[in-house]
Amino acid sequence: MAKITLKRLIQRDLSALLNPVLQLADAPIGIYDQEGNWLSGARESEGERFPVEVQDEVLGWVSGSPAAKQVAQLLTALAIQAVERRSLATEALEKYREINLLYSIAEKLTSCREVDEVVKLALAEAHRLIRGSSAALFLLDAKTQTLKLISVSGQSDVVEPVLKPGQGITGYVAASKKPEIVNDVLADPRFEAKETGIRALLCAPMQAQEKVIGLISIYNDELGNYRAEELKLLTAIALQAAPALESALFLQQEMEAARKREAELQEKLQELRIEIDQAKRDRQVAEITESDFFQSLKKKAELMRKRVDSSKEPPSLI
Repeated sequence: MAKITLKRLIQRDLSALLNPVLQLADAPIGIYDQEGNWLSGARESEGERFPVEVQDEVLGWVSGSPAAKQVAQLLTALAIQAVERRSLATEALEKYREINLLYSIAEKLTSCREVDEVVKLALAEAHRLIRGSSAALFLLDAKTQTLKLISVSGQSDVVEPVLKPGQGITGYVAASKKPEIVNDVLADPRFEAKETGIRALLCAPMQAQEKVIGLISIYNDELGNYRAEELKLLTAIALQAAPALESALFLQQEMEAARKREAELQEKLQELRIEIDQAKRDRQVAEITESDFFQSLKKKAELMRKRVDSSKEPPSLI
């Protein structure tokens, strides 16, 4: 947005108001820019010079009769209003862009079904929109109650793979459920990984149903000048990603449980097949042994065995 100048302010907004005021003054009044170039009123005016000043910046001067002071005060007040209007317009525009941006991210997240898809998208958007040498996403393991590194963008060797809630700045964010901005981590007593090269960081919790399920962190290898706006953006991304991640995790757990049930069912089916096959073999054997033909063979075998046994008996001596 263009910078406020006294020349532009006079030409656009104040020429109709200033001309009658300058004409009614009891002595010539001149208005000049910060370089001393004439803008309005008397080209040559004598008397004290009064600044038109906004936020410690001199936009120009008003000189001439004692009324010049009131004119300078009027111009200062109007310039302050113009700056505030522009500031509000800029803020509204940034808010509009932020809403559109978050809507776009939310739209992308709704199409993600896999945990890996949600993680990579959230991390990529955070690292794209917020400057940093690396970014990381941690998930809270409900069983071990530890924060496990799931994905890294940028330098991967600067991030601890496993953390406990309350351990370090990142762990503190998980425990407190509050985002953190630290522009000099070496000056923070909570920071532990002093040899990693990290000098500044942003960290925001991912919360679903008021429970922390993970964290997104942005790291910088230089002393940072991170602003509250950047932390706000990271927090918004984390909040957007959390429900999508929770849904993906639930779906993953359900699929794993279904696969486990299917594996158990297949195992039981295999055991049942073995039992059925054994029963079939037993039945086939029973059918054979109980048949008339088999019984006839059995009787013949018994008769033959008796004949063999009798032939082996010693001859009688009588």
